[in-house]
Amino acid sequence: MTSLTLTPLTGRHAARLDMPLEELLDPVNHQALRDALVDRKVLVVPGADPTIDQHIALATVFGAPEPPQPQNPRHPDNDFVCVFDSDEGYKADRWHADETFTETPSSGAVLTIRVLPEVGGDTLWLDAEAAHDALSNGMRTLLSNRRARHEIAPGVAAEHPVIRHHPVSGRPCIFVNETFVRGIVNLPPVESEAILALLLKHLTRPDFTYRHRWEEGDVVIWDNRSTQHIAMPDFIGRRVVHRVGFVAEPFAA
Repeated sequence: MTSLTLTPLTGRHAARLDMPLEELLDPVNHQALRDALVDRKVLVVPGADPTIDQHIALATVFGAPEPPQPQNPRHPDNDFVCVFDSDEGYKADRWHADETFTETPSSGAVLTIRVLPEVGGDTLWLDAEAAHDALSNGMRTLLSNRRARHEIAPGVAAEHPVIRHHPVSGRPCIFVNETFVRGIVNLPPVESEAILALLLKHLTRPDFTYRHRWEEGDVVIWDNRSTQHIAMPDFIGRRVVHRVGFVAEPFAA
């Protein structure tokens, strides 16, 4: 097996992966890639510029590719590729993990830039495991048996534990986000609102984040079970990204 060339991008999570795309797609490297994703949570492959087939093949290294949610636009040539085009009004300018309003959210995704804006449009990822580890013991105890309601629309919702353990590493993370979570269901409303506000502020501490400044052809792979992300709406010009999600080992029910 060829050893992966990983360069940490923060002291907590995210790493740059300096390997040709052809080597990343070689089965001999697949387990090392899966291990690296669980460990570093965000992998950046500079300038890879994959074709659509290569994009899907790279997602398949980490799990079974999944089609986009019904509300998201699909590529005309492939149903697995989600197309987020700023000219069509798309923005993801609030912190979130993907599809947490479903019973089995996406395990992760592979994102590539197709049209680079003139300036701006960075994407940030936060480390929800590091955020958990920084909580006090008392807060961890308070949250240990709590559940939150995640919703995208009336009737399209799911409940998940506020603290979840990664199905591969076993590490705990804070599993609430500002986009989809409507409240902590087994707390009084006033307490739910206060604790949820505290958690959302805590998660977005700058020292838990990695900010990626996109360059032509960049690919970013992330573990949706241990991170959240946000796209900065500060860009000038058009911004187009393609996303392919994947399902690997899901959280336990």
